[in-house]
Amino acid sequence: MTVLAAVNGDYEEDRVVSTAFDLAGAYDERLVVLHVMSNEDFADRQSATPDYFLENAEETARNVARRITRGTLGGVGDIDFRGEVGPVAETIIAVADELDVTYLVIDGRGRSAVGKALFGSKMQTLLMDADQPVVSVLQEDQ
Repeated sequence: MTVLAAVNGDYEEDRVVSTAFDLAGAYDERLVVLHVMSNEDFADRQSATPDYFLENAEETARNVARRITRGTLGGVGDIDFRGEVGPVAETIIAVADELDVTYLVIDGRGRSAVGKALFGSKMQTLLMDADQPVVSVLQEDQ
């Protein structure tokens, strides 16, 4: 089985990665770190650089996942990296389903009381639509 860590690229050291790494180690499972580039970000990059194609965007996203993992764990070890392009929450769920993950680890983002009640659209989609247990992690500065 697999633990999937979905990183957003905002942190050089990401507790999503360290938590997923701990879960994967505790249950002797494979760890996959995923970064999804939004369709909007891809379109912006493609308009700025016309020869920027889907394959380039997926590689860019995979490199974000790799960079964050190295920044968090140091050496990478036996970890797989995925880079995808698409609607963020829906793509994370699709990858989680494809890999049949045991746990999906996401950034919980600190929120106000109202924000916590409403979760925010991406987090709400992940929490409501994922078929797997979702582990929501707050970053150190939140």
